[in-house]
Amino acid sequence: METILSYLDNMFLSLPKTPETERAKAELAAMMEDKYNELLAEGKRENEAVGIVISEFGNLEELKEELGLEGIHQTETAGTQSTKRYIRREEAEEYLSFAGKAYKWIALGVLLCIWCPIPLFVFGNVEGISDVSMVFLGLIPLFVMIAVAVGLFIYHGIKLEKYEFMKKEQLKLDEGFLRELREQKESGTGRFAASIIIGVSLCIFGVVQFLVFGALESDDDYVLGMSAAILLFLVGIAVVCFIIAGARRECLNILLEEGDYSEGKKNNAKLIDRIGSVYWTAAVVIYLAWSFVTMNWGFTWIVWPIAGVLFGLVAAVCNLIKGENKA
Repeated sequence: METILSYLDNMFLSLPKTPETERAKAELAAMMEDKYNELLAEGKRENEAVGIVISEFGNLEELKEELGLEGIHQTETAGTQSTKRYIRREEAEEYLSFAGKAYKWIALGVLLCIWCPIPLFVFGNVEGISDVSMVFLGLIPLFVMIAVAVGLFIYHGIKLEKYEFMKKEQLKLDEGFLRELREQKESGTGRFAASIIIGVSLCIFGVVQFLVFGALESDDDYVLGMSAAILLFLVGIAVVCFIIAGARRECLNILLEEGDYSEGKKNNAKLIDRIGSVYWTAAVVIYLAWSFVTMNWGFTWIVWPIAGVLFGLVAAVCNLIKGENKA
């Protein structure tokens, strides 16, 4: 209950201290305690029970009418302060551990998406292979890998949803734990840089070998197909390096509220998320449509780096618009 009561104090921080607000605070504390004890009795873990209670009672705007606080407004001094959500050390460490495992599975899903055309390149230009054999050797593996990847994205995406609030809400952590997280981030900088260098090197080598074989063996479809397969193989490994290296750093940035998760940028997260859901869905449709129409899987992967760069521009424009609106 300490975590819940600390969060409750932050909820009422921006409201004036009056008999009405003190009564409402006490009433809400009793409701939260009852719900917390009820969840524990049902067999929920403490962390899980805390999360459910806060998600159910943590929005004061939705509860104002029920608590009789419709006419109570934020004070001028406190109105400029944002209510921060207190995160216990155990909850933060659980998030770091779970997210680290989840992103590895997500990286595997991305790897399967990149590798799925490889059987087509390997067997598609071999002489003597019938159309039926091509279906079993090329198309079926492609669809199986895509299906497994989508399953991984959906399953682990749903599992990570319980921590989405960390990306959007203002967080409060103990100072000692914050220092430990900063030290972890600093000590991991070398490994992060090494992974990025390895990934970039693999991409460069893959593109170079594809261009070389394309220039030397431009009329040999089998050689070109194998070269494209090697390119996708190396790009897939590189992307896994990027995802796994960046996942831990991103999680630390979320808890430390640094980089893309600083206080100002979190305020724009909802708008960017809404745009991003449509944007990346369109990118997937373009990628698959272009790939299946042209069957040039060795080239169409370029959709992703282009989409990534353009989305950075979209996010920057959103931040600019929000900044102008605030001004």
